[in-house]
Amino acid sequence: MLKKLLFTVGFVCVASFMVFSQSGTLKGKISDKSTKEPIPFANIIIALGGTQVGGATSDFDGNFTIKPIPPGKYDVKQRTSDTKVY
Repeated sequence: MLKKLLFTVGFVCVASFMVFSQSGTLKGKISDKSTKEPIPFANIIIALGGTQVGGATSDFDGNFTIKPIPPGKYDVKQRTSDTKVY
């Protein structure tokens, strides 16, 4: 009986850590370096260790949001419709 109770409590604790694990959000605005004008419909990707783990497309004003993102250090790249990668 006690083993079942301890197992149940342990399982609930582990499950709650998995459910409430921390994740983040990356929000930003893509703009032209020289003119400062927003770049609409650019593809923004984040990579961890060379593997793409998330992405988004900027809106008409150059704004984008990528979520959920687990904690870590990511490379952020953006690609415009003319296939330039930055």
